[in-house]
Amino acid sequence: MSDKIITFKKSVQTNDPLVLIDFLEKYSNLSKSILKKVLNNGGVWVRLFNNAKLARTRRATYELNSESYIEFYYDPKLTNMIIPVARELTKFRDWGLWYKPSGLLSQGTEFGDHCSILRQIEKTKNKAWLVHRLDREAQGLMLFAYSKAAAGIFSNLWQKHEIRKFYKVEVVGKILEDGEVNESLDGKNAKTTYTVLETNEHTTKLLAEIHTGRLHQIRRHFEFIGHPVLGDPKYGVGNKNSEGLRLMAYQLMFRDPITQKDINFQLPEKELGVEF
Repeated sequence: MSDKIITFKKSVQTNDPLVLIDFLEKYSNLSKSILKKVLNNGGVWVRLFNNAKLARTRRATYELNSESYIEFYYDPKLTNMIIPVARELTKFRDWGLWYKPSGLLSQGTEFGDHCSILRQIEKTKNKAWLVHRLDREAQGLMLFAYSKAAAGIFSNLWQKHEIRKFYKVEVVGKILEDGEVNESLDGKNAKTTYTVLETNEHTTKLLAEIHTGRLHQIRRHFEFIGHPVLGDPKYGVGNKNSEGLRLMAYQLMFRDPITQKDINFQLPEKELGVEF
């Protein structure tokens, strides 16, 4: 078994095999058992004709032709990693709330989608659309649409900030009063407000609401005020720990655009065994 990352981008040439797994075997030198894993995990992309769209292909017996173009992405660590399992928290027809554990991607990469919550939901619901993202290191609530129409509606709500988003977070140092951070990120306005939940000897637990949706907003804002998030692998100094990132997407509040009912959902921590 190869322990090296293998990638290639190739068009079908004269005398190349026209069955996908045979083509992959020729150019990767990997066994067919490993190649089937890579295929199943979503690490193979095929464009059958020059004007066609490049798409993930999972079928080993997929038939190629003289115009086919193939991209192959294999990372043994990703292929063999233990994948955390997401949990469905609601039973609505058009959309749903799910629990994403730490270590699970929101969506896949070119190397595969088997380590993403989106793929797990697709297997359960047949089709699913990502409305927003949550950092791989973070855990908590995520909202998914089960139809293209619902995805458009909820994405619009998210972009207009009509869905309120609250996170539980533990930061380094003592914060004694509720407050807010107004600090532009990437040249754009960004606002985070927070309420103190518990103050310990060296850390503080907060309930934070983001009023804008900038990249890593909570993590960057708390680093900016000198209280980096505990366990953050990217931002802050002196905040590393063995428990991982202490950030949980905890609560969503909005009006269901389909039923017009008010939704106020908090993550059932005790039920999930993930009390913060």
